[in-house]
Amino acid sequence: MDNSWYSFDVSPVWVFASLITALGVAVLLYARKTAPWSKSWNIFLGFLRLSAVFLILLLLINPLLQFNVNKTDTPLVIIAVDNSESIGLRSEAATPSEVVNWINNVQRELENSYTPMAETLSGRQDTILFDQKTTNLGALLKKVENVYKEQNIGAVVLLSDGIINEGRSPAYQTYGFPVFTIGLGDTIPPKDIAIRNVRNNQVAYQGNQFPISILLSQKGYDGLPLPVEIIENGRKIAAQEITLQPNAQEVNFQLDANSPGIRRLTIAVGEKEGESSYVNNQQDVYIDIIEGKDKILILAPAPHPDINAIRSVLNATTNYESVLFIPGIHERPKEKKFDAIVEHQAFSGHQYGDFEATGKWYIMGNSSNVRNMAQTITYLSINLKGNGKDKVRGAYNQNFTKFKISEDLTDRIQNYPPIEVPFGEYQLVGPTEVLLYQKIGSINTERPLLVFFDDGAQKSAVTPGAGIWQWRLQEAGSEENSQLFEELILKTVQYLSIKVNKDRFVVKPRESNYHIGERVFMDAEVYNEIYERAYGNTIQLVITDESGNQTSYEMVDSPVNSSFNLGALEAGVYQFKATTTLGGKGFSETGSFAIRDIQLEGINLTADHNMLRAVAEKNDGRFYPFSQASQVSEDLIGKGYKNIIKTSKETFPLINSIWVVLLITGLLGTEWFLRKYLGAF
Repeated sequence: MDNSWYSFDVSPVWVFASLITALGVAVLLYARKTAPWSKSWNIFLGFLRLSAVFLILLLLINPLLQFNVNKTDTPLVIIAVDNSESIGLRSEAATPSEVVNWINNVQRELENSYTPMAETLSGRQDTILFDQKTTNLGALLKKVENVYKEQNIGAVVLLSDGIINEGRSPAYQTYGFPVFTIGLGDTIPPKDIAIRNVRNNQVAYQGNQFPISILLSQKGYDGLPLPVEIIENGRKIAAQEITLQPNAQEVNFQLDANSPGIRRLTIAVGEKEGESSYVNNQQDVYIDIIEGKDKILILAPAPHPDINAIRSVLNATTNYESVLFIPGIHERPKEKKFDAIVEHQAFSGHQYGDFEATGKWYIMGNSSNVRNMAQTITYLSINLKGNGKDKVRGAYNQNFTKFKISEDLTDRIQNYPPIEVPFGEYQLVGPTEVLLYQKIGSINTERPLLVFFDDGAQKSAVTPGAGIWQWRLQEAGSEENSQLFEELILKTVQYLSIKVNKDRFVVKPRESNYHIGERVFMDAEVYNEIYERAYGNTIQLVITDESGNQTSYEMVDSPVNSSFNLGALEAGVYQFKATTTLGGKGFSETGSFAIRDIQLEGINLTADHNMLRAVAEKNDGRFYPFSQASQVSEDLIGKGYKNIIKTSKETFPLINSIWVVLLITGLLGTEWFLRKYLGAF
């Protein structure tokens, strides 16, 4: 129950003094015995003067008026539901409909004592369809913790089979609330044949072969033959027959990378009678066949940990081939043209040769000379103040437009160790854009830590300090991966290595690969003869799926809308063709993109109730198999979680209230009118 009241934030002494002063003024004015009105009118007129003077004096004191509200928060009981496909694929203990019915019943049983709510990772109770493609219980409980952190959480009830295929296990986490767990599914391994994992290169190069390695597991079919096939567009392109073994076994294929483009391959194994599920008998993989790798040249006067950190990120992908040249250690590369050059300890005066590249990344260090920098680039100048150094962290620029860093990763930048940069005044000119600003302590500055330059003819980037290897090390230690560091390196190199596209008509998917359920956007750009954006063009787009079905779209582009929204599409590889007319001349653009189906939920169907027990024990809760779930509401009510009363205050100066001024005016106006009316002059 909520209640509210007003109060003055002022000493009672001042209020009492104001009241005595106002009373004195009224008595002096109306204590005369002779007056052309009655005693009653005299008292009333004195009251009006007393009230007006009192309010005027209060305004002079300028007290603060407080509006106080007490709000009673009833304890929340959050029912966190594992909304993944595996719940429906193995439903011996409880079917999805039985789980939903239990959730509805327990909410009715708890609503007189608590406020029950159901949550999934994707939404609330009306979205419990058991159709999610992955299970991330750690993220589910973290979401509950973040969404309801300001509220009175009594307990969280987690319904799950305990099978995790994404994120951290909650068994090692401690939460700020009790967690009761209810085990779904079956802990006895089912009779089944399953594709446990498929290893393949995401990218292959035209004219080469690429491997596909399939890991199979089974229970209950020892010694039986099993066909393993690879299918593309409904046509079998490779096949083997194996004999099933008690342990997991691997089946390997070598396929030809013929024409460039995205290929969708379906791995399918034979179905046997009595399997618990056939969903895990096939899995799709996507291979992007491209024409060749981008070559990245790394130049440095001496070895440095930054170089190893950058090369390890580049070499972990199949898109790049890095070449390192340190004079005196490596032979000078025979090739002269590269897709991008990374120069470490840039502007140090070393002459490496006449290498050419689409873009260059200059990383400064202790050997760098700012005077040499001024002879190489003109868009960044540093006016040194002595020989000092600043230790700075990076601050992400949300307005950066040249490429995007994953929003859920950008917060990691603030935890990166500081690196040393020259101390001085930094000045940018020309077509530059800053991705990272320098942050000194808790102060964000306008000095660049990673800046990009692109005038249409030349692209480059500058980082005025070395030591970025520490970023990768710290992130890997605290987050168990270095995704942000890898994105920074890869997208910087990707941007610098992409050759400027001088086509006057460009249509491309916003992403080359989408996951099923995601909205697909196609961005269109039209340019005039001097390569300025041109709008008002009618653009036709035709999308063709793997079965040959076509869907047509049409749009007139404008500065506020130059994208097609195709909505969510089914899994598969799609071809597109876009056409438009500009100045009487026709233009067309073709390409492809993939919609990937995430197929993780059918791989493992053996429930992990031990993990659920560990979560409950670590967080002051209790584990229940679903057969005992009816006891949960009784136990929760018995815990007697308490209400919390929260008081909120809103303060504002009384002098700002127009109503007080109007009241004073009304009191004085009424007094003046009555005195005139009753005969005073």
